[in-house]
Amino acid sequence: MRLGMLGCGYVANMYRLTLPLHPELELVGVADIDPARTNRMAKLVDRIAYTGLDAMLNDPRVETVLNLTNPRYHYETTLASLEAGKHVYTEKPLALELDQAQRLVEVAERRGLTLSSAPCTLLNEAAQTLWKAIRENQVGPIRLVYAEMDDGMVNRMPVSKWVNEAGIPWPYVDEFETGCTLEHAGYVLTWLLAFFGPVESVSAFSACLVQDKVPGEKINSAADFSVGCVKFKSGVIARLTCGLYAPVDHSLKIFGDEGVMILADPRRDHSPLTIRRYMTIRRSRMLTPWRKRYPLLSSGRRQVKYRGSQERDFCSGIAEMAEAIRMHRPGRLSARFCLHVNELVLALHNAKDSASPYRMSTSFDPVIPMPWSL
Repeated sequence: MRLGMLGCGYVANMYRLTLPLHPELELVGVADIDPARTNRMAKLVDRIAYTGLDAMLNDPRVETVLNLTNPRYHYETTLASLEAGKHVYTEKPLALELDQAQRLVEVAERRGLTLSSAPCTLLNEAAQTLWKAIRENQVGPIRLVYAEMDDGMVNRMPVSKWVNEAGIPWPYVDEFETGCTLEHAGYVLTWLLAFFGPVESVSAFSACLVQDKVPGEKINSAADFSVGCVKFKSGVIARLTCGLYAPVDHSLKIFGDEGVMILADPRRDHSPLTIRRYMTIRRSRMLTPWRKRYPLLSSGRRQVKYRGSQERDFCSGIAEMAEAIRMHRPGRLSARFCLHVNELVLALHNAKDSASPYRMSTSFDPVIPMPWSL
């Protein structure tokens, strides 16, 4: 699959460094609204520096647009790419409005094109290991999930000094204005949707705890705290918390009748999975004090180290999309699946402005595990 990279900001560096893991993906050229960033990335990857999106879309060699633009531009740039006959893999979310995301999916389906979205962490070793443990009924029937996406007081960190290997600073203004829920909830929600199926309803609350994120800078901060209870059609209930205030905690706990499975961080491809089982002593039922390490599956891919807190293969979602197109099969991160994720994240993000509970309007076909996890 031949790619055109649209957007050469901070996250583009992670895609640049993990692209060599997938020789089936060929980068043709890059483009950005900022010519300096375009030229810097083009030099790093030794590829064409397009003058803009139109130039990229007019290049017949580009089959798929890798949309790494700011979330506020996702809808218009993805729509233009689809209307130009290109497949699209976009950073999260598909769009900032549900009706826009729905239109993108409809356009892709009408034109016979593939549309997919990050995050792709569902495809990693940690997710597939946890999913295998669930299928094996390791802790009995699952009824409850606790998911944490707390990043600590990011606004008190030296965010203006965070610069990646490509020399690009972390876009903290964009991050604060987009909000932690839109930025982070998908990492774990994609897992839960694949494991337990579509969601029926959401009861949520969100708020902006710290208005003045960076003193002296005008930032229209979005909610920096959200909590939601998600009811799956399968009967499972999940509680998800996202925030930029409480101490760092990215843990995922899966509770079953016979024990609990604990994964340290869904954002890391090789995060360990441990299991604690219940035991009965006299009249009490409690978890064992020791944890059993569940064997981590291997995809056979090598790891790439880069600067930052996230250690994952950003290009695995594009590779999955390319394989699905080549084999004429549904993609694991299908357009309908990504649309359901988008709706769910927006329901959590917009909780302060909407009535609760929120009833989901979208759905998706079942997702299948990666073949190396079976």
